[in-house]
Amino acid sequence: MTRRILSRLTSGALIVVMTYTPLLGASTGTLASAQSVPEAPTSYKYDLVGNLKEIADPLGRMTNLTYDPLDRVKQVEQPLTNGARPTIKYGYDGMDQVATVTDPRNLETRYAVDGLGNRSELRSPDTGLTKSTYDAAGNRKTRMDGRGKTNTYFYDALNRLTRIDYTGTISTTFEYDGDAKLTPTAAGKMTRMTDESGYTTYTYDAFGRLAIKAQTTTGLGSYNNTHTLIYGYDAAGRLASVTYPSGNRVNYGYNHVGQVASITLNPVKATGTDTNVDSSIVLLNNITYTPFGGTTGWKWGSSVPANQYAHVRTYDLDGRISSYTMGSPTANGVVRTINYDAASRIKGYTHSGTGTLPSPASLNQTFGYDELNRLTSYSGNGTSQTYAYDASGNRIKAGFGANGYTNTIYPLSNKLSATTGPGPAKTNTYDDAGNLTTDGTLVVTYSGRARPYRIQNGTVTAHQLFNGLEQRVFQTNGGGIFVYDEQGQLVGEYNYVNGKATRETVYLGNLPVAVLTQTVTGAVPAQNTAINVFHIHPDHLGTPRMITRTLDNKIVWRWDNGDPFGLTPPTEYFNGSGTFTFNLRMPGQYYDRNTNLFYNYHRDYDPQTGRYIQSDPIGLNGGINTYAYVGGNPLSNIDPTGLCVGPVMVACVYIAENTVGLLLVAEVGIAITTGATVPGPAAGLSNSARTIAQEVGSVQVFSNWARAKNALGSTTSKPIHHVVEQCQAARSGFPVSRINTTDNLIRMDQVAHDAVSKYYSTSLPGLKGQFRDTLSGKTFEEQHAVGMDLVQKALNGTL
Repeated sequence: MTRRILSRLTSGALIVVMTYTPLLGASTGTLASAQSVPEAPTSYKYDLVGNLKEIADPLGRMTNLTYDPLDRVKQVEQPLTNGARPTIKYGYDGMDQVATVTDPRNLETRYAVDGLGNRSELRSPDTGLTKSTYDAAGNRKTRMDGRGKTNTYFYDALNRLTRIDYTGTISTTFEYDGDAKLTPTAAGKMTRMTDESGYTTYTYDAFGRLAIKAQTTTGLGSYNNTHTLIYGYDAAGRLASVTYPSGNRVNYGYNHVGQVASITLNPVKATGTDTNVDSSIVLLNNITYTPFGGTTGWKWGSSVPANQYAHVRTYDLDGRISSYTMGSPTANGVVRTINYDAASRIKGYTHSGTGTLPSPASLNQTFGYDELNRLTSYSGNGTSQTYAYDASGNRIKAGFGANGYTNTIYPLSNKLSATTGPGPAKTNTYDDAGNLTTDGTLVVTYSGRARPYRIQNGTVTAHQLFNGLEQRVFQTNGGGIFVYDEQGQLVGEYNYVNGKATRETVYLGNLPVAVLTQTVTGAVPAQNTAINVFHIHPDHLGTPRMITRTLDNKIVWRWDNGDPFGLTPPTEYFNGSGTFTFNLRMPGQYYDRNTNLFYNYHRDYDPQTGRYIQSDPIGLNGGINTYAYVGGNPLSNIDPTGLCVGPVMVACVYIAENTVGLLLVAEVGIAITTGATVPGPAAGLSNSARTIAQEVGSVQVFSNWARAKNALGSTTSKPIHHVVEQCQAARSGFPVSRINTTDNLIRMDQVAHDAVSKYYSTSLPGLKGQFRDTLSGKTFEEQHAVGMDLVQKALNGTL
């Protein structure tokens, strides 16, 4: 009999709250806590056949689910908000696939499938009619968007994507295995990508690991610059160094369990070329972690010992970050303390420290929410702001002090028609695919691949180019050339005329921790290049909030006290020869000074309205409102890819219901990182080794295994298996919540489960210790690829 949660009483402990998955009607898990109210319960009720029908959270808010006669979710009533209960309705076709989704504003999205169950049509109030066709293997052949623009997809004999043709735009091509050279170490891996921006080549070492990525950007045919990332590995196979295009080399040291313990820099030589291996600058050292993987802090490096100080992070008993430091305690730095309510929503920040410019108390902030966890009020910095939303999550009102502003939403879609402010009033128009084309100030022109290739702001026009992984790599007029690492993080910005470095960013995991700039004096051959190191102080989400210089720990940039949706500009201080500028914003975002938009990977975000200017490329799988940003809660949620919302440790799963190119490109990018064979969509959808996230089409995150097991119903006959083992939380430094996320959990029979567990414990010839020991310290993606391979073999009986 399947175990069901009836209620859960906690005393300051983490609990699981069930919500909904927009398209598939599946219940999902989010995190809540009873920190200040002891024994606040989350209660669950079921119908007679075991369907979850009611959830009451720690604040007493009710969510109700109803089912049709075939036990499919028919309706989800959300908690009472503004006198009504926002309701989402689902309809199904004869193949048990979702046919209609009706949002709380009664806007209906329709789906149609072909005879083999492939989604052939999407009719959306936001993006119009999208049509797709498929080949015999289930690969999508064509996709026509609401503008009538058609993408055509081509595959090789292994169902790997090889080319995408666009209407009126340069094609994107992918080459594998070394192409005609058939390089053994590149077998199954992408080796070249050609696109509108130029081309990128990938070279692998003798162990099949990515060694060199060379990005050549042609830039509208007027420029030709190549920027190279070089990866080095230690004897244990861990990433030991990354040499940036400038010649700066960042080195990683590890502790005894394989966690990064130090980050050092070998700067570029004074000549401006090659790496100076005789010079070593400590960026971070003494990096420490909780037993469950989250970092508790580090010591900032400095050439002046007296200037060294610590960055400290503390956690509460629920594993949430409860405080962290920003800046030096002797140079106007502060300690920020986070206060949570019973539902784990951030209700305020308080600050302490010895600074006077400004005083710590002046940085204190408080926040309020509605019943759907959307931010409704903010006070701080001597100001107050309010926000109001309609039933589908569109912001319809904003108050900034005594001034009130209104957003008008189209009656038959969730597109923003007009806004009265703050800032300039705007009247918007869109193309037939739901992309903003003008707001009265900006004029945006889209390519055949639906990316904004030209943005005009008055007399200033910026041209943009995107690579085959949908990353913006080129922009004129205030932009440059952009280089990303294999996790999609921006690591370098370069002048598009001469290719020289403007800024290079260093990360600890997903936290930006340092930015490197160059000061060049003299001329070749007497040129002298000096590297300037600045420390980035990230908040609990990974957003940069303060930057200090290593010379004297002085603050040169801060963004720690303003509009939670990012509208308030940072304070940029004078630094030597000019004002210090830095353009990273919330995770995955980059501030464009020529548009005042935040480029956000697959879309562009407008901080004035707190929403995207394009509809979500993955449709309703990113949320019931395809324009909303992080569900209206930027204090707890992030969207680094512009595709889907989640807490800081949730991995974004690409579910390309209406854009197969995104899914395929994502798989290509993952294959580069993991060295895995790039699957075609048919293989990915029909493979019997499917995680729970793949089964239901959404990601659920749990704080630990006990809560995941209780919520998901692991049984003796059908246990839930961890693809990446639980022990790797300590061995490899992964957060426990990452291990217990449903894209790492898979249901399988006991025999197969035992076979995989036994294999991990096996001592293999030529290896010291057990097989699992060979994985410790490798990336999560690498271990996940190995784990899925073992699961598949176990299910096939070949392990």
